[in-house]
Amino acid sequence: MSSIGDRAVVFESTLGSRECVAGAHRWRYDAGGEGETVILLPGGIGLGIGWLDLALALAPSMRVISVDYPHTAASFDELADGVLAVLDAEGVGGAHVVGQSAGGMLAEVLSRRAPGRIRSMVLSGTGLYGPEDIPRLGQKLAALRAMPVRQLRKAVLASLRAAWEDAEEAEFWVGRVDAAFSDAQLRQSSVNSCRALLHLAQRAGELRQRPAWQGPMLMVRAKDDTLITALHTQRLLDLHPECDVRVFPTGGHSLLVTRPAEYTAAVGEFLARRRAPASGGSTGAAV
Repeated sequence: MSSIGDRAVVFESTLGSRECVAGAHRWRYDAGGEGETVILLPGGIGLGIGWLDLALALAPSMRVISVDYPHTAASFDELADGVLAVLDAEGVGGAHVVGQSAGGMLAEVLSRRAPGRIRSMVLSGTGLYGPEDIPRLGQKLAALRAMPVRQLRKAVLASLRAAWEDAEEAEFWVGRVDAAFSDAQLRQSSVNSCRALLHLAQRAGELRQRPAWQGPMLMVRAKDDTLITALHTQRLLDLHPECDVRVFPTGGHSLLVTRPAEYTAAVGEFLARRRAPASGGSTGAAV
């Protein structure tokens, strides 16, 4: 396999950078490839290039859209509306959705807001927060707002190193995140991401009481994920009783970083079964 730096260059040349506006937020995303559309939703740090290995594996047979989250968005509802605006800008009516961590939570919210536009979902390293998480997230939000920005940057990078400690390419990704945000953007992004998670935890009861989207779905997780508990995952699985589940014995929170080949194969196989037999290069029904 080529180096991560070389693969990043290929990603950036294969998927062209684009922008659109949704409400008060400017969205940047990468798009390329041919076939049915798959949209890739990253974790809370919100950098779409983190999907590069999966995106490059899928692009020969699918139209791939990989989004960055605007650091100005502070709720999953705003993020879901932005994802729909990206699909609209690309002329995509229905898409397969892949979400990691907070991106999996976003996929769940997206499927509630626009169920008719979801063809299938793959969620990894994710679940639903609940009442037990509200005090912790509230304390974290207050700490992020008060923390000196240099300390905040060190804390963010340290948390990423801890999550990716078993990955050979972890330092590349830590450096990429470090370079992606100015101090002001990093604070705003961190605070808004935490606000969104807190709000989602506060409305967990509402989400569980309302009917969820039902369709082809795969849950991928590692047994040793310390950031998403079994309770978090089970909340989501309870809403999707027909969901397929793939469990890795190790790999931590971010399988795409720690076990990229196996993760990419699992997701690719699932999506290959869910694509129409002859897509004819369509990106989905135009809206």
